[in-house]
Amino acid sequence: MQDSLEVWKQLIRLLFVIIGGMLLAWMFTMFALFAAHSFDLTEALEQSESLLNDIGMLRLSQTIQSFCLFVMPPFFLALINRENPLTFLSLRKPGQRPLIYGILSIVAAIPLINVLVRWNEGLHLPASLNGVETWMRQSEVAATALTEKMLSGTTWLDLTLGLLIIALLAGFAEELFFRGLLQQWLDRLLGRKHYAKTGTSPAWVKHVSIWVIAFVFSAIHLQFFGFFPRLLMGAWFGYLLWWTGSIWVPIAAHITNNAFSVVFMFAENKGWLTSDPDTLGLEASWWLSPISVLALISLAMMIRQGAKKQSIPQD
Repeated sequence: MQDSLEVWKQLIRLLFVIIGGMLLAWMFTMFALFAAHSFDLTEALEQSESLLNDIGMLRLSQTIQSFCLFVMPPFFLALINRENPLTFLSLRKPGQRPLIYGILSIVAAIPLINVLVRWNEGLHLPASLNGVETWMRQSEVAATALTEKMLSGTTWLDLTLGLLIIALLAGFAEELFFRGLLQQWLDRLLGRKHYAKTGTSPAWVKHVSIWVIAFVFSAIHLQFFGFFPRLLMGAWFGYLLWWTGSIWVPIAAHITNNAFSVVFMFAENKGWLTSDPDTLGLEASWWLSPISVLALISLAMMIRQGAKKQSIPQD
């Protein structure tokens, strides 16, 4: 009975900080919209539909959401649980090699990710679910258009803001929330009895937590025809946290991934690209895909070996 009450208490606390973050994000976004229209409520509501055409408001909205939805809830839950946020969220200093390996893994994964994206885009639901597939494709197009709009600039200021908001802030915020908070929260919850005795959870619990949160991470982006590549990337970030014991490693990897997208989009806007980076590992460069897989396996082995030397629990 006591154990059941503790589970419900933790779940209610988690929902409280998440819903609180959503409300704060909505309030600050609406305040910014009103302020942009001299606090004229009628005009603000009339112009709210044109928000998607205002790059400045899109960037501000993205910044607000990153802070309120993803950065604040983890710290609030740590405080509610009366725990040190640095320990609770694994914000411990990482080793230099794991950090470098984590960044290199994103570079190595590009060809493999491109292959998975091409495969995922070609998937179709059964004819009986045509309506669902149409909705999924519309959501994909809308989400992609939103990202492309934010990255449509051609000035160095546009590039700088893109790197700050999409790469640095979003990469940090999402990893803090999904891996630092949700993955570790689920890990402690599922393995609570073992955790209470040993300070860690069984390996099977860690695997389950990683894949469940990776699923949530991918689904919440509403880009279903990139679902499986993002699912695997989310799982990879989860394993980086487990193997290294530091949230900074998946944060660095996530920032690197987002930074590539920002830089490639900027280069495309400027007309600097002579080839499409999204085709690496496909067609003529197919041979890069098996190399990508081998490189990732090698990096995973080196990261795990480093974790064992530092006595980070793997079981």
